[in-house]
Amino acid sequence: MSEIIRGAEKVLVFLNVHKPSVIDQATVNIIGAFTTKKDVKEQLITSIKDVEGLETTELLYTKVRDSFAAGAKQILIFGRKQEDGAEDYAELFNSLSNDWFGTVTDEIDIDKVTLMSKELAARQKMLFWTPAKETEINEAFINKMAGITTQGTAIIISKNQNEADAIVAGYAIPQSPGAILIANKVMNGGIDGGLSGAEQATVKKAKSSYFARAKGQIILAEGQTVTGDPIDFIHCLYALKFRLEEDMTAYLINTPKPSYDDLSPLKTTILKRTTQFENSGALRAGKTVISFPPLEEIPDNDVLNGVLFGVKIQIKYRYGTKEINEDIYFAV
Repeated sequence: MSEIIRGAEKVLVFLNVHKPSVIDQATVNIIGAFTTKKDVKEQLITSIKDVEGLETTELLYTKVRDSFAAGAKQILIFGRKQEDGAEDYAELFNSLSNDWFGTVTDEIDIDKVTLMSKELAARQKMLFWTPAKETEINEAFINKMAGITTQGTAIIISKNQNEADAIVAGYAIPQSPGAILIANKVMNGGIDGGLSGAEQATVKKAKSSYFARAKGQIILAEGQTVTGDPIDFIHCLYALKFRLEEDMTAYLINTPKPSYDDLSPLKTTILKRTTQFENSGALRAGKTVISFPPLEEIPDNDVLNGVLFGVKIQIKYRYGTKEINEDIYFAV
């Protein structure tokens, strides 16, 4: 059972007392690539040829390049120079006019990445990170890795390539969420991780991933986040939640006077989206359970204010032959 996502939940007006507006959700197919080492104008691009403000020798440029090579369709590039040790990631992320989901950076300091990871998790975004290839994979470093516990962060170790994180993000993010098994797929443009057997075991113990060769093909071993969940699962979970929030908001806008006495239209709206994920192979078909609080248990004040708390959606994610349960909670 993965940890239930409780943060950043939206409260949507249920009755016609206040007309809700469409919420701005992260676009789950866009990758954000950012730096705090220099100012780089915000730019949403579809080709490496469109990059502005980065030199071809800079790490962020090579990460953008390799992310496109691995399959990325759109990348949001941005940067703001900040004093070393005084980076304000919240300010950086809040300053953007475009949205994104998967994230890569040219930062190699694990202490800074730990702070960055928390900010991104609070925004329900994924972070893919690779330490510098000369990093020694020892107990001290693994202990620091253990400090990155936020859901949605994946660490990919490589002794041969600093852009391993960008390759994984570029391959995974554009895919239909949950419709692929990333741990068993060839990573286009990838290079063998160059880790010894002992290092591979250490990385695996730390719930991280690495490139490995299998029958002449390069694969992503483990393919998991630091919480031990498959990358696909987290991508699927966030994507489903984003889309459900959009669906429910649209339902409220298009339903002038929804009634607490009959929540079946809202249930139908939710099932339409979960069925789409079931048909893509991401969720177990027929296993989705939607629960609403009993009418008699809804506080009078909530009815007066037009708010419905406690909508629970239970899903079963299909990862090969493995099932993972997840509960998603909404305040509508």
